[in-house]
Amino acid sequence: MIRLQLTADQEQELARRLRQRGAAVPAIRLEMVRLASQGQRIPAIARDLGCHEQTARKFVKAFRDRGFAGLEDRPRPGRPRRLTDAHLTALEALLDGSIRSWTTPQLADWLVQEHGVPVHPDHLSQQLQRRGFAWKRTKRSVAHKRKDADLYDAKAGEIEDFVNRPSRG
Repeated sequence: MIRLQLTADQEQELARRLRQRGAAVPAIRLEMVRLASQGQRIPAIARDLGCHEQTARKFVKAFRDRGFAGLEDRPRPGRPRRLTDAHLTALEALLDGSIRSWTTPQLADWLVQEHGVPVHPDHLSQQLQRRGFAWKRTKRSVAHKRKDADLYDAKAGEIEDFVNRPSRG
């Protein structure tokens, strides 16, 4: 049986972290600690939370030995991600502040030029979709702009420049 006594500060911190959404520590691990501090045994905790006894034991012991730091995930092996949250936030700011239309290859080129981060447009598209960005194909016709002759000529020129630009090889 693992005995776990929380200090008043630890109880307050545990309650705060349990209320917090999107925390670094999964709520189930915090719940394991809460139940263990209330005197429940590991088999009952595992049964109540729907996890294996070894998992519950592992995190209760980790909390006992290292505090809240013991509940956090360990660093994962492998190469760090090239496209970080900071890069995606910069892209969001660019898209939100820009009046022009962007394609994912153009955004990938912008990332290389501004941040030195090479990323495939398909991967970038997936990451933007996960962040809730949605888009549709730009119209190739400017017939809807014919009411204003100057605007029509400008938009027709933009489309012609786009169609006639050299292709990426």
